[in-house]
Amino acid sequence: MALETVLGHYRIIREIARSNDVVYEAVDTRINRRVAIKELLMPPGASDAVRQDRIARFQREARAAGSLTHPNIVTIFETEEEHGRYFIVMEYLEGDNLRQKMDREGALLPEEAVHIAAQVLDGLAHAHSKGVIHRDIKPENVHILPTGLVKITDFGIARLKHEPNLTMDGQIFGTPSYMSPEQVQGGAIDERSDLFSVGVILFEMLVGYKPFQGDSVITITYNIVHTEPHSPPSVPAPLEWVIRKALRKSPAERFSSAEEMKQALLNALEQLKAPPVIATPMVPPPPYTMPAPTGGYPQPTPVPAPGYPYPAPSAPTQIPAPYPTPSPTNSAPAPYLPPPPPKPVLSPATRQFLGTLLGVMLIGGAILGVVILGVFSATRAYQEYQLQQIDEKIAVRAKEAEKLYGQGRYLEAAQIYDELYRSAQSSKWKEEFRRNTASALTMYGNQLLEARRYDEAMLAYQRAIQYAPLPEAYAGMAAVEQQLGNREGAVSHWASAAQHSRGAQAQEYQRNAARAQIAIGDEAYRRGDLQRALQAWQTAVELAPGTAEAKEAQRKFEQALQELLSR
Repeated sequence: MALETVLGHYRIIREIARSNDVVYEAVDTRINRRVAIKELLMPPGASDAVRQDRIARFQREARAAGSLTHPNIVTIFETEEEHGRYFIVMEYLEGDNLRQKMDREGALLPEEAVHIAAQVLDGLAHAHSKGVIHRDIKPENVHILPTGLVKITDFGIARLKHEPNLTMDGQIFGTPSYMSPEQVQGGAIDERSDLFSVGVILFEMLVGYKPFQGDSVITITYNIVHTEPHSPPSVPAPLEWVIRKALRKSPAERFSSAEEMKQALLNALEQLKAPPVIATPMVPPPPYTMPAPTGGYPQPTPVPAPGYPYPAPSAPTQIPAPYPTPSPTNSAPAPYLPPPPPKPVLSPATRQFLGTLLGVMLIGGAILGVVILGVFSATRAYQEYQLQQIDEKIAVRAKEAEKLYGQGRYLEAAQIYDELYRSAQSSKWKEEFRRNTASALTMYGNQLLEARRYDEAMLAYQRAIQYAPLPEAYAGMAAVEQQLGNREGAVSHWASAAQHSRGAQAQEYQRNAARAQIAIGDEAYRRGDLQRALQAWQTAVELAPGTAEAKEAQRKFEQALQELLSR
């Protein structure tokens, strides 16, 4: 269709985008307002049925978005039809969409990613409250204004819960990489399908690529339904838990609402912002006694348990003393015990009867084969039933651990996760619990660090690393070393944290290592040991090249070197 300079009382300036429809930048000549116009395009040779369906969906988009008034949702001014041309007039948005931003910048910092996702969830919360399910949340439909304000756009396939569904059962609409399992399978969807899509874009913002990949739509959709994304080292554990919960295959296991998911994100961000080092005068650690899991130290903001599955690391050492099994007085769940071996499928009397019957039927070998096959089939079915029961018991215990984690009772959660890891029979469950144990022990170490129980905190972090080398555990060890005045140890652990991280998180750990190394040089300089100071500052430059810390260390190195040469 040729571009006309006027559409109704709107003057077309230029074409902005084109896919199934076309979007123009235009000016409302009545009030001289800059707007965006989305015009319905018909595929060439479309039948009357196809035309009517496209028009109905286009009008539904206008009703869906037009019924919503929220800062995080694009504003619809009006919808019109002129000489068979259908178009929607909406606010013109400066800036870029999230896809353009990620293509330009790559993976985003956790704080920025959470800021964007939280605004998307705010907009979705409003839409869901009005009975509108977007169904196509993806980076292209998340617009970011120069001020940082986020706008959800394109309600073209939105579902209005108060209107009949235009999509028949088994009919699929959406962008494959961002669709929920139920959406991929053409099933019934609700608000939690949008939350799955938010989990996908949050993963992509933090990591730089999509969680479900493949060389074809078939492979991508299969992975969405049947596989779990791997655990990227660049995503901090609190944020990873939010993503894992949002990406659960079953909607019932995801967040129940956009508000709940947003709050979990903000809690995770607070965990990341909390400084790992306590800015208080250093005091000797208290006598070595392990507190009860609900002990009298300040409880941090509860963070739910991390998601599953995770890659299995090398076999850890079982949690030894001083990690006692919680006593019945602290209401810990009973230890998980594997079920007893399956009972015989057939009673002795039945076996004797069948023996007699088989003796009579020896001449009917074919019939005997059928009977034996039936017995083996029944046995196998019973064994599969028993395995299913085992998995169900493990799932129940895992939810108990997740609840404890969410309550800040990390030691108890770690003990249950460790029990589950050791008792699980299938790889489906066994691979999950090592990293969960490590995460819970790391959070427990953070509690002890806040309580200035440094020796015990160090032990908790060390136990965590035996399960999985979490960068947060190494960072906790570095914080303990700094509190105890061991800067060399802190540098080593910060470097280890950086080694097991990627992106912005790795750079921050490198900068922490450089800061500690600069302090080592400053102390040596005050003692008059210029050689030691020079060596420390040079190491700081190597630890965090190109950073402000490296420049500071280089400046001190050059000044001290001149002083040394002038002697």
